[in-house]
Amino acid sequence: MTTSQPADSGEEIVRLGALAADFRRRLEFDPGIIYPAHAECLWQLGNLQIAKGDMEAGLLAISESVGLYRAMAQVQPESYAVQLASLLNSQSNLLAEAACLEEARAVGANAVEHARQAMAARPDQARFVLVSSLINLAGLKMRGGDTAGTVEELAQAVEVFRDGGAAGQQFLGSMVEALHRAAMAFSEVGLWAEAIETRRLLIGLFGDAPPAAVVQLLILTLQQASVALAGAGQADKALAHAAEAVDLARLLFQADGTAHRLALAQAIGNLAGRSHDAGRLKEGLDLSLEAVDLFHEAVNADPVHAVPSLIVTLDSMAAILAALGLPEQAATVREQRTQLQETLDIIAPRGEAG
Repeated sequence: MTTSQPADSGEEIVRLGALAADFRRRLEFDPGIIYPAHAECLWQLGNLQIAKGDMEAGLLAISESVGLYRAMAQVQPESYAVQLASLLNSQSNLLAEAACLEEARAVGANAVEHARQAMAARPDQARFVLVSSLINLAGLKMRGGDTAGTVEELAQAVEVFRDGGAAGQQFLGSMVEALHRAAMAFSEVGLWAEAIETRRLLIGLFGDAPPAAVVQLLILTLQQASVALAGAGQADKALAHAAEAVDLARLLFQADGTAHRLALAQAIGNLAGRSHDAGRLKEGLDLSLEAVDLFHEAVNADPVHAVPSLIVTLDSMAAILAALGLPEQAATVREQRTQLQETLDIIAPRGEAG
């Protein structure tokens, strides 16, 4: 289907408008005939009108075009069912751009419905349309504040993708981008359960062998969630997320200790802090000691990133020691922390240490 804008779109709009009018006159004489060229003409006309800023006229032409494609798909589903689903998905996007969100969601849901129906006869052709439509509907639900619905549509998209096997690899990039953007959006507004679930869906794209970078994103999100939840007074839930992050980081470390030593140290340091928040002082002290040892090993390879995290872990260790009634040891750790901060300020001024 052609949607590119010609050199002189104004003249093309006039030409297509006249052609659409001619098709309508033909229908007056024989209303039972549907011309595929009429539907194509209206689709091109609507897109050109929208591109020229006439959103209302463009959307009307698009709607008329989709209506014709619906009729053609009923008569010849093998030829037009997949195309209809794709066009509905595109129409949904156009409606969303025009801020018609309720209508966009309804049309998006209809696109998903038609794509599912098309899967029965033409799975290879319909699969990409279905995945794309599910991702689009997830985005529309997110814009409408339906976080549960967003995650549900994304989960269905992952399932359809994985069912496609090797055939689905052509849109792996689109899936990764959509899930990553959704997880980031959930994180930015503090919807940590949804952010974590979306990161899990991202890992699920890769079956039993997810890339380390994808696992690291889940580890990071779990740690961010644990810090935020601890600040909100949910110490037990924060501790659980921090513990899972450590479990995942240990798996990565076992696979490649050199590459993932710093990530493991950061995860264990975070768990030490969350253990302190939960009142598990002895456990927190043991974890902080383990993290410090790992940081010392990692600092030579990446001091700019290792030292700031080590400083945070030393803060936790000092607080734990003080809570255990060991003020002298706590003071010693604080002194080490101060010296490290002075060193960090030399090798990476505060504006560059992130």
